[in-house]
Amino acid sequence: MAEQRALRAPIDHEVLLGEIQHLLGALADVETDFAVACEERGWRPSGEGAPSPDRATLEAERQRRREPLIRRLDSLDRACRALQAGNAA
Repeated sequence: MAEQRALRAPIDHEVLLGEIQHLLGALADVETDFAVACEERGWRPSGEGAPSPDRATLEAERQRRREPLIRRLDSLDRACRALQAGNAA
């Protein structure tokens, strides 16, 4: 299993940048989908007012989609810092 992770691990700054751009685009899609869904229902995406069950469901779906993207961005951030530290040595 560690070998599979090693094969998927970014190897240089260009690969890291590409993955980061992809993930940021995916996060933007999640946020845009949420904002559009709120707008279609006449809600403000900022979450003003008491959340209805429908809004809570929509926010839970947003969070479910965001979490793996945020975890991967954190992983790429660590890889980027390690690459930067390796280049400084």
